[in-house]
Amino acid sequence: MGLNAMTQDEMEKIVIKNVKVIEHEKGTILFTYQKVKMMLISDKNHDRMRIITPIREYSLLTEKVKETIMEANFHSALDARYALRDGVIYSAFIHPLSPLSKAEIESALKQVATLAQTFGSTYSSTELSFQGTK
Repeated sequence: MGLNAMTQDEMEKIVIKNVKVIEHEKGTILFTYQKVKMMLISDKNHDRMRIITPIREYSLLTEKVKETIMEANFHSALDARYALRDGVIYSAFIHPLSPLSKAEIESALKQVATLAQTFGSTYSSTELSFQGTK
């Protein structure tokens, strides 16, 4: 890790300043941000972090919606992504911890919340979209 590497403590302080904390213990923060219940999970030993929020059970999705979220991961989800775990679709930002900046962490919070909020409509994490040739 470099001299200016993001630490777990610094990242948690940045997140706490931007959210309403529900529960906090080292490596895990449960919180709300823009009325979305989310979680930060980090592991300093493996230099990894993720911000996640559950959206909906995968089994309830139509084939068209499943295709749409995969296309969104390419065009409009940007740094946050739709992900599947234990039968639940999540909005997730997953990244190495040490290279993150304060601005990237704040952007990740917004993108994860926005991707969850736009599920079923624009399926986007920001106003920016890289639409293909369709």
